[in-house]
Amino acid sequence: MLRRRLRFATIAVSGAGALVAAAVGATLAVSGGAGLRSAQTLLAEQAETLLDRLEERIEQSLAPVREQSAWIAAAFAEGRLDLERRDLLDAFMRGAVGALPQVSTVSLADVRGRLRRWSREEPARGEDRRAGPETLEWLERGRALAAPGWLPPLWATSEMAAALAYETPLRGPGGRYLGVLGQVVPVARLSAELAAFGAEHRVTAFVLFGEDRVLAHPALAGASGARPRVGPLPSIAEVGDPVLDAWERAALAAPLALRALRRSQGATAVVRGTRYLYVVRDVPGTGVTPWKLGVYQTARESPEQAEIRRLLLALAAGLAVLVAAVAAAAFTGRWLARPVEEFARAARTVRAGKLDAVPKLPRSVIREFDEASRSFNEMVEGLRERTLIRETLGRLVPEEVARRMLAAGGRIEPVEAKATVLLADIEDFTQLTETLGPRGVVAFLNAYFEVADDIVRRHRGVITQFQGDAVLAVFNLPIADPDHGANALRAALELIRAADERDFAGVRVRNRAGLATGRVVAGAVGSAGRTSYTVHGNAVNLAARIEALNKDYGTRILLAEKTAERCSGFALVKVADARIRGYGEVVPLYSVARSGAG
Repeated sequence: MLRRRLRFATIAVSGAGALVAAAVGATLAVSGGAGLRSAQTLLAEQAETLLDRLEERIEQSLAPVREQSAWIAAAFAEGRLDLERRDLLDAFMRGAVGALPQVSTVSLADVRGRLRRWSREEPARGEDRRAGPETLEWLERGRALAAPGWLPPLWATSEMAAALAYETPLRGPGGRYLGVLGQVVPVARLSAELAAFGAEHRVTAFVLFGEDRVLAHPALAGASGARPRVGPLPSIAEVGDPVLDAWERAALAAPLALRALRRSQGATAVVRGTRYLYVVRDVPGTGVTPWKLGVYQTARESPEQAEIRRLLLALAAGLAVLVAAVAAAAFTGRWLARPVEEFARAARTVRAGKLDAVPKLPRSVIREFDEASRSFNEMVEGLRERTLIRETLGRLVPEEVARRMLAAGGRIEPVEAKATVLLADIEDFTQLTETLGPRGVVAFLNAYFEVADDIVRRHRGVITQFQGDAVLAVFNLPIADPDHGANALRAALELIRAADERDFAGVRVRNRAGLATGRVVAGAVGSAGRTSYTVHGNAVNLAARIEALNKDYGTRILLAEKTAERCSGFALVKVADARIRGYGEVVPLYSVARSGAG
C-alpha cells in the first residue's frame, strides 16, 4: 500500500529545464497527434456527408420516375386504363408527362405493333406510329421482364441528347401482357441538379458512368446537339472541364487533410497554378455499370486545414524540444509519460465501446495521476454495470422500455393510448415442432424472431411478447407514431414477404397476420419479484381473433375496419363482415389487394 504520494507540480519544478522540456514535448506530441487526427476526421466526415447529400439529391430526382411507372402499371392491371380508349389514354399520359419535370417523353408499344408517344414539347396529343424493328425487339424484351428497371444510358434522337430510360412491362387484369412503357429522363436534368447542388455547396459536382464517360456535369445542363464520338455519353475530354480532365490523370492518393476518408477516395491536382481537392465514391447506379459520384473544389485553407498546419508546426517544435532534452531526461520523461499513455489507451478503448477490454489503471506515486486512475477505474466499473443492466433489460423488455425504466430509476408507469396491434402467427407450427425436434425449433424461432424484431423496429413498432411461435407487436406505444396503422401494415407485409423469400435456420415457413386498432394499456405487469411489459385491451384480443380467421378466408393478412381507415395509401379490399366471438356486432374485415397477402 502506497503511503506517500508526490505532487506533480513538485516533480515538474525539481526536474529543471530538461524535465520541463520533456514534459512539454510529450504533451505536445500526445495532444498534437490527437488534434491532427480529430481535424482529419472532421474534414473526412464533412466530405463524406457532402457526397451523401449528392447521392440523396440524385435519388430524389430519379425515385419519382419509378413511382410513376408503378402507378401507370397499376392502372392497366386494375383495368382503369385501356389501350383502345385513346381519349382517356391521352389524358392520362398528358398528366404523367406534366407531373414530372424530369421526364421528357413517355412511349408505349403495344402487342399489336403500335407505338404511341407523348412528349413535353407536344403534350396535347399522343403520336401514333407503326413499330419498327427496334420497337419490336423492345416489346419482346418487355414480355420477358420480371420487374421494371433502368436501361443503360442511350441517345434519345427526339431530344438529340443522352438520356436514361425506365422501362416497365404492362399487364392487364389477369396478367395478360399488353405492351411495354418507357419513360425518358434526359441526363441534362441530372446535370441541372448537379449545377444547383454545386451552387449551394460551393463545389463542382460530377457523375461518371464507368471510368471515363460523363453522365452528369454542370457544363452539360440543358446540353443537346451532336452525338459523342463513342456511345451516348461524352468522354471526360469532350466535356471541356480541365479540372475534371486533370483528375482522370491524377493518382488517387488522398492528401493529408483527407486521409481519414473511409467510404470515398480523395485526390489532389494542380491545374493552371491552382490546387484542387477531389472526393469521389462508387455507387451502384441504375445498372450493372457503377456510377462514380464526385466533387472538387479549390484547396482553400479552411479553419480545419489551418488547424492541421498549426498542429504540424507545434508537433515539429515539440519534437525539437524532445530531441534536445532526451539525453538528460530520458528516464524521467518515460516515467512521466507512461501513466499518461496508459490513460490515453484506456480512454480510447472506452470511446470505442469495448468496456470489457479496458485495463485497470495502476496506482501511482503522483497524487494527481493516482486520483485520476482511481476515478477512471470507478467510472469504467459504473459504465460496465450500467451497460450490463441495460443489455439485460433489453433482452427482457423492448429497448425503448428499458431506456425509460433506467431513466425513471427502474419504474415505468402504465400508459393508455390508441394504438395498432399486430399479431403474426406461423402456419402448421405444431407439425413443424414434431419434425424439427426441440433444438431445431429453438434455432428456427431465434432466427425467425430476430428478423421479425428488426422489421417491427424499422417500422416504429415494439414487440411486447413472443407467444410460442406468434409475435405480438404494438405501434404507437411506447414510441409515439401518428401513422401507426399504416406502419403496422407495412411491417405485416414485410413479415409475410420475409417468410416467403427466405429461410430461418434452414427452415421455410408461411405466416399470417391480424391487425386491430383501439385503446390499449401498456405497462409492467406481474408480481413484486418478477414483471413483464405487455399491452392489454380489446384490440389485442381482436387482432388474435382476426389472425385466426385468415384460415377461413384464404388470406395472409386481415385488418379490422379501424385499422383499414388508417391505411389510405394502400389498395385494400373488403373480405367479409365477420361475426367474432366476444363481439356483439359484425366486424368488417379487409385485406391487401395484389400484395401476396391473399
